[in-house]
Amino acid sequence: MTFSVRSLLELTELETVSLTPGIGEERQIEWAHVCELAEPWQWLGDHALVMTTGLGVPEGTAAQCVYLSGMHAAGIAAVAIDAEMPAHPFTPEALAHATRLGFPVLETAHAVRFVALAKAVAAAAQQEYAARVQQTERMYAALGEHDVDDGIDALLDELGRILRADLSLHPRSAESGPGALRQLAAGIWAVPLLSPGEPELQFAHAGPIDRALLQHAAGIVDNALAVKIAARRSDWLHGSLLLSDLCDESVASAPSDHLVAAYGVHPPYLLTVSQHPDSRAALEEVHAVFGTGRVPALATLKDGQVLVLVEARDDVEPLLIALADTRSGIGVSAMFTELDALPTALRQARSALIRAHQSGRVLRFEEHETTSLFLPNDPEQLRGIARQVLGPLRTYDEQRGTSLTHTLRIFLEENRSWVRASERLFVHRQTLIARVSRIEKIIGRDLSSMEDTAECWLAVQAAIGCGDLAPSDPPPEAGDAGTAP
Repeated sequence: MTFSVRSLLELTELETVSLTPGIGEERQIEWAHVCELAEPWQWLGDHALVMTTGLGVPEGTAAQCVYLSGMHAAGIAAVAIDAEMPAHPFTPEALAHATRLGFPVLETAHAVRFVALAKAVAAAAQQEYAARVQQTERMYAALGEHDVDDGIDALLDELGRILRADLSLHPRSAESGPGALRQLAAGIWAVPLLSPGEPELQFAHAGPIDRALLQHAAGIVDNALAVKIAARRSDWLHGSLLLSDLCDESVASAPSDHLVAAYGVHPPYLLTVSQHPDSRAALEEVHAVFGTGRVPALATLKDGQVLVLVEARDDVEPLLIALADTRSGIGVSAMFTELDALPTALRQARSALIRAHQSGRVLRFEEHETTSLFLPNDPEQLRGIARQVLGPLRTYDEQRGTSLTHTLRIFLEENRSWVRASERLFVHRQTLIARVSRIEKIIGRDLSSMEDTAECWLAVQAAIGCGDLAPSDPPPEAGDAGTAP
């Protein structure tokens, strides 16, 4: 409870009224001081109540307006003047000026000593301090009673009851450091947290806020989230290994449903794929975001990408949107009900990621358009097209540790420019010529022919569309790996 001008006016024993009724009554008063100087703002400031017998009040409307404006600009809460003693009472025009400023001018009965006002303010401050300490103790007690297996919503509800506010967790909506309290709208405040996934704690509260209490609440929630994340790391690790085995078809389909269901993930399923420069940090973020959102999920790393198996439900979409960024979006497979369809779902998600990677958004396989008017949507058909042309080349690369498929892709993407392709591959032009010559012999095509070049280009796009080729370039080849005999 904050002591305000209204609080002072409601204490009838202080016999204080407002000469500017209804103006600035919500202004906070933290302390009270008698000042008879002509410029009290030089010595007093924020949230102070200036009490005067009138000795410092100047004569004339113009000077009185300057007097009132100076106190308002300094953040002084209000001025209280003796009802009988001032030699120069405030003129109606000066009071009208104070009204326009929103600065309250009070009048205290002559029989009431100013020390009574000061004691009332001090007593309110002491009560407020005691209440703050009590609220802080109750919040930390709530943290102590909160079990690691309890949902974070239970802790938010208890803290909300103590603070008389609504608390909720959201993805961070602005670039600001942890602990930086900021106002989002009238009555809504947010504090970014340190927890993985960078959530923020939002407070909805009508009336004045206590910043110190909000910071305590943010620290308590941050602590609870950190403990929950640490406790779940073992489960996440086992879940990661399970999902990886399922994608590699290393787990029999019969028991896999029960194994996945043990993690709270049930059909129908969705598989999502995303790609980040720091894949391990991205995996930590996925765990944190889904953990905070209390949505069961299995996540793992595969081929430098983050894979997430999750139940198809309404509360998944906001979490995926929070994870997508401008550098790399998220590709989502079509819904499936049998886990033996995971390899197909992975190809679908990777196919969608190609488009999502360009837009920085969540893109579902159903929304994915083909990369060419001449290519189908079906991943298996795309794979068949790619293998007809690139199959011998992929086999050659796998057996000899070369990267001629990548060389062909770059060469075609650069419109068969020897200069641009060699620069992009970080090789000498003669090295590139030797590689292209070997590629032509392996696949039986002539890349100086428009027909053969078009066929190779469509094959490369088909390989990307079905997920056999990454949506972005792998690291450049080292040395002369593509010219191995």
